Amino acid sequence: MIVFLVLVSMICCRHGAIAFVIPTTPALSRRHNPTSSFSMSTDQEAPAATTSQATSNNQTSQCDCLYIEKPDYLDGTRPENALLLGLDNFRRQGSSILQEALASVGITGKNYVDPNLVPPNCLGLTLDSEAVREAERRREARAGQKVEANPVSRVLYDVGCYCLDELFEDRPIARFWFLETIARIPYFSYVSMLHLYESFGWWREPELRKVHNAQEYNELHHLLIMEALGGNARWRDRFLGSHVAIGYYWAINALFVASPAAAYEFMELLESHAVDTYSVFFNENKERLKTLPPPRVARSYYKAGNLYLFDDFQVSKAPKTRRPPCDSLYDVFKNIAEDEGEHVKTMKACKDYSRGAGDIVVSPHLGVADDVDEEEKRRAWTEWSEMVNSGAEEDF
Repeated sequence: MIVFLVLVSMICCRHGAIAFVIPTTPALSRRHNPTSSFSMSTDQEAPAATTSQATSNNQTSQCDCLYIEKPDYLDGTRPENALLLGLDNFRRQGSSILQEALASVGITGKNYVDPNLVPPNCLGLTLDSEAVREAERRREARAGQKVEANPVSRVLYDVGCYCLDELFEDRPIARFWFLETIARIPYFSYVSMLHLYESFGWWREPELRKVHNAQEYNELHHLLIMEALGGNARWRDRFLGSHVAIGYYWAINALFVASPAAAYEFMELLESHAVDTYSVFFNENKERLKTLPPPRVARSYYKAGNLYLFDDFQVSKAPKTRRPPCDSLYDVFKNIAEDEGEHVKTMKACKDYSRGAGDIVVSPHLGVADDVDEEEKRRAWTEWSEMVNSGAEEDF
């Protein structure tokens, strides 16, 4: 079903049945707008492209390359009645479809913004699909790096990669947004099935569920980063991503019931592909990415004070041992590639565990004392004892 949806969308795109451009958006402004706004995440102008990129990025130099803070076609204000949420989403998405359709025939409103002046088009980023395939071939040729999957999983994986290449040719950020939308789904499925097993009284392992929650939280932030870069600007991408995600969720649920190892194995394949794709991308666009600041959501995730969940999905590392920089968009994409590499290791560990060939998968924090908490407790104890002693001295 998933492959069918992708192929139908690909055929429509190829034959012009869906010919939309970036949706009409409010005028660019640095002031907060409760519905939609574009803003620099560092409150300053994005640096211009280097001299060597001046020609190829001519359109980029004419804009501020603003990141998208909150598009008006996403997310309601609060959880409420499902019917109301559905109708509200239909209204917002329908408005976006109409705006895109009118813009495709040259009819635009007063707030229309040229797609080349907003992300992702204004960023001037590229991705060579053939280079990604070559990177995958080189990785699989190295000893121990090829994911050994059953023939059915491999065929589905190859078809999916082909569809990605065709649907998102010359649109790397949209491709990444689609990938991250799909990448979250297996972790939802794993947690759902573990809850089901526990509810039936079949099997319970809260530590494994905790790791999967942290994995989904990491993929969520990858998705938010791509949204800040305009990866979901086109309605057809959002439509395809949402519907494939729903089908994928139920497919992984069914696969997990039949074989948890196979469900983990397929995700290991996808995460390995993500490592190859992101690695090629940040190397291909290295100079340009280094001139662009990181989106606010990226700085918040990688540099926040409490990185407990960031550590929790990396079962191959001790807590607090990985603290990557986040000073440019280059750092952001390199961090994402490294995150995907950690997901590969975690999926392999889960696969081996489910087959009885590996140790139980637990949170890296299990049995590890929190040094920060201990220091805080020691400081509070010292302050309290000094206060008590000073009060005793006054009494005498």
